[in-house]
Amino acid sequence: MELLGNLGINVNLLIAQIVNFGLLLLILNKFLYKPIIKRIEEDEQKLQRAETETKELETKKEEFEKERKIELAKARRKSQKIIKEAEQIAKEIRERAKKETEEEKKAVIAQLKSRLKK
Repeated sequence: MELLGNLGINVNLLIAQIVNFGLLLLILNKFLYKPIIKRIEEDEQKLQRAETETKELETKKEEFEKERKIELAKARRKSQKIIKEAEQIAKEIRERAKKETEEEKKAVIAQLKSRLKK
């Protein structure tokens, strides 16, 4: 102890400073360090959750796009089929109308000929 006193160090003051520093460390640890670490860990967990959710959304988006393309292709094929059927029906109607017109025309001509003969 005399050695520290010879060096100009007050032992009582040194002990008080050590106790004060220890108390400061305990207070900072309890009220500052732990809450900050807790907050950082929570933020990291939120980021990890956000990343996994983003990845899940991306995979869902890709699956939806694939399904949408498949459905569009099906719809196009179906619409083309309907258009072809409609064109075929229209063609048949035109041909039937043409035949009926020809038959009516022949019937009218036959009536006119029969009237002319009378």
